[in-house]
Formats: sequence, structure tokens, C-alpha cells
Amino acid sequence: MIKNEEDIIDYIKSNINTTSKNVVRSIGDDCAVIKISAQKYHVITTDTSLLGPHFTKDYTAYEIGYKSLATNISDIAAMGCIPKYIFMAITLPKLESNWIKSFYRGIKDLTDKYDISLIGGDTNRGPLSVSIQVIGENKSKVLYRDGAKNGDYIYITGKVGCARAALMISNKKKYKSEFKVLKKYLYMPEPRINIGTNISNFATSCIDISDGISKDLNNIIKSSKCGADIFLDKIPTHKLVKKVISSKNYYEALIGGGEDYELCFTANKKYTKHIDRISKKLSVPITKIGVITKNKLNYFDNGVNVDVNLKGFDHFSD
Repeated sequence: MIKNEEDIIDYIKSNINTTSKNVVRSIGDDCAVIKISAQKYHVITTDTSLLGPHFTKDYTAYEIGYKSLATNISDIAAMGCIPKYIFMAITLPKLESNWIKSFYRGIKDLTDKYDISLIGGDTNRGPLSVSIQVIGENKSKVLYRDGAKNGDYIYITGKVGCARAALMISNKKKYKSEFKVLKKYLYMPEPRINIGTNISNFATSCIDISDGISKDLNNIIKSSKCGADIFLDKIPTHKLVKKVISSKNYYEALIGGGEDYELCFTANKKYTKHIDRISKKLSVPITKIGVITKNKLNYFDNGVNVDVNLKGFDHFSD
């Protein structure tokens, strides 16, 4: 019986051909990877953004355009590659010139920043929906989820938990000022393209945090057939998160909610200083939050082993 997203993927892989001669990586990573030549690969991803699970009526048109593309570009970053081209299919309930122009300004700001070309797509009428396909290419090595090795350090870029915290307090008037600070993490995530390309030569695995560390890191662990010790007190977040989120719900906000779109990657400990230099060069914090082990995922908070039972985001969970 199909009960969740993972079941759908498993059914597809069991019943439909998902491989081909030049397909290096099919379903099961942030992007599909197609070999173009001995040294060149195309990485391809596609995602749909919908009113409800991805954005609300509180979002401006600009923010919807920006976030719809940023979250797709983040998958390219997780592969250590560079976004080059996009296709976009948009379904609109009606034509509103100001809304449409604002939406495309959000798209343009990112295409200009990363030198991306919009080369095709489709336009329809109906409930608001944005589907984007991004095609990228490798600058050096392509990163996957299945390369983590025993003893590798686990790193996180930026701050996590802020997007989920913003969502959790969005309707609480007493946290109105705090929401204004935290909502930028939810509405305007920053794709870490430059970090992805800088770590691609030495990182052993990588994934972007879209569904929460608990779920996304588990994808690395399953793919790499390993375990991990995660130090919850080391995970970087905004100081306001602990202020607005109760201790009961803190782990859910920190590692269970997703929409962070930061990179979680693993690397041999010999690259510690090199990672520090990348962090300083790009002015983005990169924090060690754990270590890869032989088996089993363990969470620790200030040295104490804690039971964290979080599944991460699933579109079909109740």
C-alpha cells in the first residue's frame, strides 16, 4: 500500500524504467545526472511550488517568484554544480499585470545573480502553481548522497530551524516583531551555490535541507550505509528561535520542519581548516554538527543521548 512520498518513489522505481546508457544518477538524489562527455555532466532537477504547502497568501508575488526558483537552485547547489538553464510552467488564476511583473522580478533577481537563462516553459489558467526545471553543469566533481565515510565530520551551512520557527509563530500576535526577523529565512532562502562548488572537490556527500535535518541527513545515512552522531547543541540557529519556540517543540523547529535550504555535507576531518577558509571567504557560517559512524543515528544534547523521533516533512502526512 502506498502511504507516503517514499512509497510513491519506491513504486515508480519498481515499475517504470528509470535508467539509461548515459544516466549516471537517476531517482534518489537531489538531481538526476546525465553524462555528456568524460568530464562534463548535466544535473537536472524539477519541483512544483503550490499555494498552501510552499507559500501562503501572505507572500508577495516577488517572494513567490524568488522562493520558487531559489528552492530549485538549491538542489543544484547540493550537487556541487552551477545552474545554467531553467524551464518554467506557471498556472495563474487570472491575469494581473502588477502581480505578474512582481513575480518575474523575483525570478530575474536570481537569474541575474547566477547567470541563468529561462529558455522555455508553459502558461496555463487555474489554481496558482509554479513548476520549475533547472539544468546545471559540473565545475569539478558532482556531489552525491552516498559517499559519506566513517569518521567524516558533518557540517551545516548558515542557520537552520528559523524557517520552521517562523511558520510556527506566523499567527501569534505576541511574536509579531520576532516573526518579521525570522520570516526572511522562510520567504527568501539563500541557495548556497558558491559553497556547493567550493566543497565539491573534497566533500564526500551533500544534500540540501528541504525537509528537515532529521529526514535529509537520514537520506545521506541510508544512501551511504552508515550511522551518525549529531550534537544538537552545536546546530546553528537564530537566538530568537529558543525565545519563541517552547522546549517541547524546539527539536521539531530545529531539525524536523525543513524549508531551510542550507547544505548539509560530510568531509574528511583533514579538510577542517580548508572549510574554515571557505566560510570566511564567502562570509557564510559553516558549522560542524556531528560525525559519521559505522551504524545507527544518535542525537546528543550537551553530551546527553536524547531520543528524537521526528520524520521530517512529507506532503502526504496527516
